[in-house]
This record gives sequence, structure tokens and C-alpha cells, in this order.
Amino acid sequence: MKVLFGVFDWGLGHATRDSPIIEELLKRGHSVDIISTGRAMNLLKARFRKRCKYFDVSSIYVPYPKHRFFAFSFVINTPKMLSTIKAARKISEKIISKGNYDTVISDCRYDVYDRVDNSYMINHQLRFKAPPIAEHAIERWLKSIMSKYKYVIVPDFENNSLSGALSHNLRYLDKNKIKYIGILSHVKKKKVKEDIDYFITISGPEPQRTILEEHILPILPLLDGKIFVTLGKPEESCQVSSNRKITICGFLNSKEQEKMMNRAKFIVTRSGYTTVMEIAELNKKNVLFIPTPGQTEQEYLADLYEKKGYFHHVHQNKMNLVKDIEKAKKFTGYAPLWKTKDSIKRFIEVIEDD
Repeated sequence: MKVLFGVFDWGLGHATRDSPIIEELLKRGHSVDIISTGRAMNLLKARFRKRCKYFDVSSIYVPYPKHRFFAFSFVINTPKMLSTIKAARKISEKIISKGNYDTVISDCRYDVYDRVDNSYMINHQLRFKAPPIAEHAIERWLKSIMSKYKYVIVPDFENNSLSGALSHNLRYLDKNKIKYIGILSHVKKKKVKEDIDYFITISGPEPQRTILEEHILPILPLLDGKIFVTLGKPEESCQVSSNRKITICGFLNSKEQEKMMNRAKFIVTRSGYTTVMEIAELNKKNVLFIPTPGQTEQEYLADLYEKKGYFHHVHQNKMNLVKDIEKAKKFTGYAPLWKTKDSIKRFIEVIEDD
């Protein structure tokens, strides 16, 4: 098949979780063209190089404020967000028209779709956590968007879910349109020695990525042991502290990220859903989540896992890293029903056997 793959660019999570799917499509002899932008596009180009063709198309406007009131910012910026989707659609529609694609796959790129019979949406967030009136309105809007796709493919389990209410017990979306395939992760479990005491990933949309960096870096000397920090900034190189206790790296490629996560005794990271799936894939339980302030999805997930006893979390402005790490060590972690290898098989079955 000739496949067009749209990848969302709020952070790097969508690009990393889509990488094993794209890899499998290429292995099966399909050609893959990619629509994305920003750091997500840079990551995909570095991973697949000339094996894919790329279209740099800006997606939806990101209304991330410096304050915690993301929901308010989201509401007042709705007109601008809708206009950017419309603008992106005009460009992607031309690409689709010229490309004559057999299959169009979109990971949360609402501008990327062809006919209903050949278009598929990957999305774990079919409900936005918000005040009831807004939540209902957004769910109805999402239903109208999802009507443009044959199936909505959810990277989660139908039972024992990781995404909770974000993709389950939906009010408006037809259940027959949803395909739960299980977790997706670009990292795999490796038999290596856990010789890194703390692996800390600083990520997410700006300006919150930088704010977290400014919070964490000054307090690293308070931690005992070997520390490795990745900043989620592909443009920066690695630096090692004078005592070789702390290594700070701008960016890790997929293989390096996989290696460091496997080596880590303890992980400090955002509670983005892609990251959560990676933690589950590696069966890691010593984890501290720091949700992006005001990002309702991450805050909801972090609260959900706290209540279930899976993982501890702390809000960015209340963080006491040393104490919170000790609290986090008492949690049990999460055991997935199956892992990415089987999830990929289920994904391929949806798009090839249809």
C-alpha cells in the first residue's frame, strides 16, 4: 500500500509511539509518506531518513500559557485553533489529492483524512477533562471529527485500561467504531544492568518544558547516585558534571532513550500518555510523574494512577524531589495485558484485513 501518516507535534510523544507502527509498515513493503512539523518531524526524519517522504505542515495552534489555567486558555483560543486546523486541512487535502494514497493514518492530526473507507485515526483522548458543559461540547465535536475516519484506533486496553475515562464509557461515539489494540511504545525491555540511579526526562510543549528544566536542574545535587537528564531538545549536545555524577543531554534518539530507561533504577518524567505506555512496556514501578501544569490530560492520568496505587505524582509548583522520590518507591506499578509487539499485530489487522 501507499500510506500517508499524519503525526501530531505537541511534544515528541506522538512521533515516538508512531515509530514502531511506521517501522512495521515499511518492513511489510508499504511506502510511507509523513505529515508533521517541528521537533516531531525532526525526530521522524532522524529515525527513518530516506525511507520515507516528508511534508512539513503546521497543525493546530498550541494554546499553552505560563499559568496553570490551560482549560481557560483552550476555550478563549478555540477560534484560533479551529482556523489553524482549517488552514492545515487545505494543505493536507492537496497532498492527499496528488498522492493517490491507499491508506491514510492520522495520529491526532485532525486535518489528515481521505475517504471514510480508507482513513484511520489513532487517538487515546476521546474525551477532554473539563467542566461538564465544555466536556460534553468537546465530545460532540470529537464525534463529528471521528466520523471522517473508518475506525478510531485506541492505544489502550478495553479492560484494565491506562487511559481511563479519556477513551472509555464515551457518551456519543459509536462503540463499533473504536478498536482497542493495547499499548504502543518505541522502547523495548532489554536485559541490562540497572546502573543509573535516576533517569530524568524533561519534555513537553513550551514554555512548560523550560519551566520544569529550571525547577529541576538546580536541585539535582541533592540526589545521591548517578543521574542522567535528557532535556527533549534535539539542538543541544550532552554535558557531564565535573564529578561525573550528573550527565545532562539535550536529546536522546530512540535507541539511546530505550537504553537509558532500561538502565534506570528510578525514572522522573511527565505523565504524558506515551511516556506512561513506555513505563508499562518496561514494567518499571519506581517512577515519579510530574504532569504539565494545566494540561488536563496529564493531570487526570497522574491522579488516576495515584488513586489506583500504580504511581506517585507531584505537581510542578509543589515539588520536593527528594521526598517525592521516597514516596514513589512505595507504589506497585502497572502490569499491561500484552505489549507493543502484539499491539502492532492488532493495528495491522485493522488496516490490512479491512
